Amino acid sequence: MPSMENLIVFVPLLLIIGGLGGLLWQSRKHLRLLERQMQQTEHLRQGVSDQLQEAILLRDALLQVVDDAVLVMNQKHQILHVNPEAQKLLGPDLIGKTLIRATQENELEAMLHEARETTDDIPEQLVDLAGKTLRVRAFVSAENPNGDAPVELLTLRDMSEMVRLGRARREMVANISHELRTPITSIGLLVDTLLNGAIDKPRRSKKMLIDIRREVDTLTQLVEEMRYLSRIESGQMPIKLLPTPLEAIVQGSIDPLQPIAERKNQRIVMEAVPNVCVLADLTHSQRVLKNIVHNAHKFTPEGGEIRVSATANDEEVTIKVTDNGPGISNDDLPRIFERFYQASPSRTRGDGTGLGLAIARHIIIAHGGKIWAESKEGQGASFFFTLPLVEEETISSTEVA
Repeated sequence: MPSMENLIVFVPLLLIIGGLGGLLWQSRKHLRLLERQMQQTEHLRQGVSDQLQEAILLRDALLQVVDDAVLVMNQKHQILHVNPEAQKLLGPDLIGKTLIRATQENELEAMLHEARETTDDIPEQLVDLAGKTLRVRAFVSAENPNGDAPVELLTLRDMSEMVRLGRARREMVANISHELRTPITSIGLLVDTLLNGAIDKPRRSKKMLIDIRREVDTLTQLVEEMRYLSRIESGQMPIKLLPTPLEAIVQGSIDPLQPIAERKNQRIVMEAVPNVCVLADLTHSQRVLKNIVHNAHKFTPEGGEIRVSATANDEEVTIKVTDNGPGISNDDLPRIFERFYQASPSRTRGDGTGLGLAIARHIIIAHGGKIWAESKEGQGASFFFTLPLVEEETISSTEVA
């Protein structure tokens, strides 16, 4: 049996070992608990990371598909994020630049300051930038409780075409009103004169009735050409593209206008025209050339000359009409194919409706061609349009059929 002295030493030792074992067990328990907590924390961290990644992907996807140009900035107006539309509008290297450096426009910063001070409405206005009219909207986020700095946001939408169309619509309405006012006023005055006794004077009344007939014809022509233009613009006017001899288009357009030109002692000269076939609608393509030659007749002085020529390459034919009239100013030249466009006084339309060149433009576009004009003021004008050439295989198959 152990002695009393050994027991005195051994018992405390057992107690110490037992205490250490308990501490070790408790430590292992706490360690396992800590491991579980770390695992949970890692799961939470991974979940937050996944959510953040999803948010970034969603942000990038939204920026990609938004039609507006989008600029995201910090409080110092430094650009943090952009979308492809912003890069198309302002250039590729935007990240890190300040707003004023990227746009050279102080008005945008003023809109951001306004957005920071107001919480009711998002500031919005039209701004001229990079040669375009843009609708700009500004937004500044509020500071959150965590103390994160606000984020600034600008969206820019190109409204240039809408502004142009709105202006063109207003001009068209004004021009239609002008075109209608003149014949209607003339008819009213002539009718009033007849009612006030002129009808009893046969010779005078007959002349007035002829004048009324002329004004009614002008109104009828205007209405018909507006209807024609509307149909061809909307695609309701059938264009039948068939192999057509170029000479038939040119000769068939010039011959009906020769008597009109002779009244002003003018000459319409057809220069060398290639013996080729074009893919065209005979009636509509002749209408184009007639409109252009008739315009040349109106603006060419008495005794003048109008020349019609054509050249061909491997793909298309270019038809050219040249007059020696007063020419077209540089300001008017880009707009002469717009309907009802009022040119300078030297090119007033006289008895025309102002729709001929607009109709010609739409017909040529429907043929897949181009139409344009060149001129120096005081040195006459030249009009050009193209028609596609017919391939030899197409001609052969058509002849066989």
